Amino acid sequence: MNYIKEPLVKKSSLLKDKKIILGVTGSISAVESVRLIHELKRHGADVFPVMTESAKKIVNPNSLEYASENKVVTELTGSIEHVKLVDSSDLFLVAPATANSISKMSLGIDDTTVTSVFSNALEKIPVLLSPAMHQNMYSNPIISKNIGVLKSYGVKVLDPIFEESKAKISDIETIVAETIRAIHSELRGKKVCIIGGSSIENIDDVRIITNNSSGETSVELAKMAYFLGADTDLYFGNLRVQVPPFLKFKQFTNVDSIMKEADSIKKNDIIIVPAALSDFSPVKKEGKISSDGGFTMRLNPTPKLLKNLRDGFDGKIVGFKAEFGVTEKELIRRAKKRLKEYSLDGIVANDLKDVKKGTTKVIVLSGNRELKFEGEKSEVARKILESFA
Repeated sequence: MNYIKEPLVKKSSLLKDKKIILGVTGSISAVESVRLIHELKRHGADVFPVMTESAKKIVNPNSLEYASENKVVTELTGSIEHVKLVDSSDLFLVAPATANSISKMSLGIDDTTVTSVFSNALEKIPVLLSPAMHQNMYSNPIISKNIGVLKSYGVKVLDPIFEESKAKISDIETIVAETIRAIHSELRGKKVCIIGGSSIENIDDVRIITNNSSGETSVELAKMAYFLGADTDLYFGNLRVQVPPFLKFKQFTNVDSIMKEADSIKKNDIIIVPAALSDFSPVKKEGKISSDGGFTMRLNPTPKLLKNLRDGFDGKIVGFKAEFGVTEKELIRRAKKRLKEYSLDGIVANDLKDVKKGTTKVIVLSGNRELKFEGEKSEVARKILESFA
């Protein structure tokens, strides 16, 4: 039977032209393998599955072949096919990695397809493991020791999810993120802070002033910084998008609360601020203002975060300047004014009418540079970061 495949939704090109060997061992979490393959492919990867005999009892090799569109290695043969695979690949990912396979790999035992690939891949290409087993097994001092041995040889071992007395495989999004991060190094060794979302200023104890910012751009920037190897911090106010589980984050409410974090934020090398912070704050009323009749609200200007961050900070600060319905010439003029006024290293200007869910259009200004980027927010985020790396 011939299958007609629908193309997968592209998420990024970070794994384009990259070959990933996926080792699948005999945990019930092997049922997640097809979904994992699809997610890797959505970032451009070419995935080559390798299965142990125990894994074949849980998921059919045909499923992985269909998902990956590559032949699945299921047995050791004299053709040393798995050795040749290592020579042309960029990373070896074992997900799920059972206690049995982890122990064998730590001891150099080479008697399954997965352990044999590991023996040939170690110190040749990055190796990433996502353990899955009962929690008692994971906490067994022998298993802990074996995991430590693998880490001492440079193997990246992901933390499992502890639920229902089990150490479950990491979530798919985290596994994919760590795979990308293991291959990319553009920002490795850099500390990058992203500040995003909208601030909330209280009118009274019930009502607030905020804006329509979704915070999507800030999350995409933080994800991309992490993908490219940076030690990434995300500070966010009000968000309408989900923060992925692999990101460290801290939430703020109003402008005053993020201002109090300035000293911590200045410990980074690069600070990028797409946050939509309030320019004005009401004089807050205690309790709830009566809904009978009208009331007068006084607004006071809020302190400027970018000015505060610039003071005494030698790293790079990149601001954002959002307008609506202005000409490109006027947008650039206003952005350059803000760039000079706050002594920024760069500024990202955009017209909010060009911002849609998942896509955006920006102009990046820095020194004499004027760069224009348009497309998926993930790819635009990558170009912004690479402009200031």
